[in-house]
Amino acid sequence: MRVTQRVLPTGPYDEALRQGDFAVTLDGDCQNVVNPLLDGTKYPAHSVSDANYGNYDDPTEIELYNRMLREADFARQRDLMRQFEKWCSITEAHEIFLLWRYRIVPYRSYVKGFRISPSHYINQDLATIWLDK
Repeated sequence: MRVTQRVLPTGPYDEALRQGDFAVTLDGDCQNVVNPLLDGTKYPAHSVSDANYGNYDDPTEIELYNRMLREADFARQRDLMRQFEKWCSITEAHEIFLLWRYRIVPYRSYVKGFRISPSHYINQDLATIWLDK
């Protein structure tokens, strides 16, 4: 396999995504932790979601996604979300979700009171941080 990796600044990178100027791309998926349905916006076909840059169409996926969004019963919605995830990542595998989080926050030795959290979204209380200098 011959691969050419292009590292682009944000503007040209986003433009390349929008134009489909890639064979494989790496993109972050961290829009919303409160509502998992909103985190799924990168997975429905591009005709449904501008956040999907795969440029494919999948009527079954779209139908599952729309049912999931409109389901009022939380337990049923969760079941539909699992079906949607399985369809997107296993059955059809248009996209692959890779989780590689090992959160590292480097700071100076004189920064005190900082407690690292397992998430980028929670426990970001800067009121406990002080400088011992």
